[in-house]
Amino acid sequence: MDPIITTSALVAAIAAGAAAGAGDVASQAIRDAYTGLKTLIIRKFSDKPQVPPAIQLVEAQPDSEPYQQALEDTLEQVHAADDPDIVAQTQALLELLKESGLGETYMARLQGSGAIAQGPGAVAAGKGGVAIGGNVQGSIIITGDENVIE
Repeated sequence: MDPIITTSALVAAIAAGAAAGAGDVASQAIRDAYTGLKTLIIRKFSDKPQVPPAIQLVEAQPDSEPYQQALEDTLEQVHAADDPDIVAQTQALLELLKESGLGETYMARLQGSGAIAQGPGAVAAGKGGVAIGGNVQGSIIITGDENVIE
């Protein structure tokens, strides 16, 4: 089965690659993988003038959430995460970042009610939900909707 890369993961890879590449911490392999991904996206979408500036903004300020969101919206419009070459290059960059210890970043966007849990051991409960760990046998649970569960 081919790996699934979401647009959010693609943006996270670009931001992490840009941040890592800007410092002295990144290996040449990470710099090359990041440059390859950026170049591939720009080449594939050369007819979309909004793509290069969106990447350049994130490259200049990798931690900027507004710039990351603008890039995500741009890449979503062009369906970048559906391109198998981009998916493969993103996967390669994410793997290099993970191996180097630089890739443990998470990014998510929630619209409306709900919950997001990311990372090892993360737990989330959506609106009115209850997240329980361990044994609660014999306990009384009162939910956010004031429902009582015995």
